[in-house]
Amino acid sequence: MSSRRRSRSGKGKRWLVILICLGMALVGLLLLAPILVTSWVRGYLQNEAFRGKMEQFFGTQLQGTATLAPLRWTGDEVSTQNTQVTTGSGWKADVSSLHLALDWSAFRQGKWRVINAGADVLDLQFKAPDQANSEADVTATAPVSNDTASAIPAWLRGYLPSTTEVDGLRVDRLTLRYPGPWQLTESTLRLGAWQQGEPSVQAIVTEGIIETPVQLPVQTQPMKFNLVRATTRLSREDLHLSEATLRWLGESEITLNGHVKPKEASWQMNAHLVAIPLKEVLSEDWKLRLTGLIEGDLEIQGSRQTTPSVKGDVHLKDAVLTALPILDKLATYTGVERFKRIILDIASAQISGSGETRKFEKIIIQSNGLMRLEGNLSILKGQLDGQFLVGVTPETLRWIPGAQQHVFTSTNPSGTPGLVWTPLHITGNMDSPREDLSERLIGGASKALLNAPAEVIGKTSEMLLSPVLGPDLGKKPGEVLKSATDILTKPGESAKKATELPTQAVEKGIDLLKGIGGGLLGK
Repeated sequence: MSSRRRSRSGKGKRWLVILICLGMALVGLLLLAPILVTSWVRGYLQNEAFRGKMEQFFGTQLQGTATLAPLRWTGDEVSTQNTQVTTGSGWKADVSSLHLALDWSAFRQGKWRVINAGADVLDLQFKAPDQANSEADVTATAPVSNDTASAIPAWLRGYLPSTTEVDGLRVDRLTLRYPGPWQLTESTLRLGAWQQGEPSVQAIVTEGIIETPVQLPVQTQPMKFNLVRATTRLSREDLHLSEATLRWLGESEITLNGHVKPKEASWQMNAHLVAIPLKEVLSEDWKLRLTGLIEGDLEIQGSRQTTPSVKGDVHLKDAVLTALPILDKLATYTGVERFKRIILDIASAQISGSGETRKFEKIIIQSNGLMRLEGNLSILKGQLDGQFLVGVTPETLRWIPGAQQHVFTSTNPSGTPGLVWTPLHITGNMDSPREDLSERLIGGASKALLNAPAEVIGKTSEMLLSPVLGPDLGKKPGEVLKSATDILTKPGESAKKATELPTQAVEKGIDLLKGIGGGLLGK
């Protein structure tokens, strides 16, 4: 009996030892499993199967295709000399010297985490995709997932992370090309952190040169800008521009925000203009006559199907109108020296336009204590149609016969106090604009001088006409201005009468009457 008990007791102890050993082995295996998995994964990452997995991953995420050159591993860091990615939305990327590292502590937490990612060169180019080819390319990438996954043992798949994180990417030299042509060169790019499942990623671009297809009429080459910094949000379908700061000429600056949808070829931008030199948008003959800076806010939008349009508010800063011969004459006629150099204290307008249509509304041009212009102007296929009110100080009209009594007789309740007003209609085209104020001033001057008492004419003639006609003819204003008026209004009937006065005097009389109207318009 005792021997049987000892035998049973021995067997029980052996089974207990076996169970303890199995338990310890199982615990050891569980403890070693992460190390074993990590070791296997490290080996797996260095073979061609992993490269195929990465190509499939990038292709799926970008809805396109990706091609990686052979990978080179140094510890936990991997690099490849060349990478090409094509997206279904039309973007193509060529990446040189791409490198990154894996964070194995995150791997043990169930995540693929990419750190220290960067590239020497990124060349981005957009080409509008063919819809049929685009869909075929995206469909073609789908089956790769199963083939690649089959290279991983079934028992191991449960240990592999199911999510991916990238802590950012830095590109030392970025080039971007877009049809138009638009081009960005010599820039650096910094992509923010991204997690699998997020639809977009932040991108910051610093420095660089932006070349555009935009060429102003007075410039010999398309516009170029220096990029200071741009903050954007990138997604498959949209590029959202949070803010971009550009510098142009001198101290000029343009701040932009908006979005671009490459697949739809549509875009919308808001632009804030600061200190844009007027000389860069004026013809050569006006660069010396009108100086100042353009500032304002514009909204610009367009698409593949629609003509680009612009609207917004602009104004001139430190604007001066000078070096116009007619202003010098007007200063002589009126005795107001300020006409020689008119400082525009206010010069603003609301603008809008698309195609061959331009509208300038709520125009205000003012030189304090001298004149003010209010109204609207539209330009359709080069044809002008402007309706304005012109206000001047009574002192300005003191030496212009009949102007205040017969021409500047309108009212403007909302206008600047102390001014007298008259309507002004602008017609014609951009090359030959016409206005109706000169004719009305001629008529007013004729009425005043031909109907005024002789003593009034004699008193004003020397002040008004002598600087132009000389002291002798200045004392005969009725004859000079009547002949000039008749030539302007009735050229056929008065040609013979004009010979009664010296030709030069009549011509100067015509210049005088035209100058009075033109000078008030700053022409």
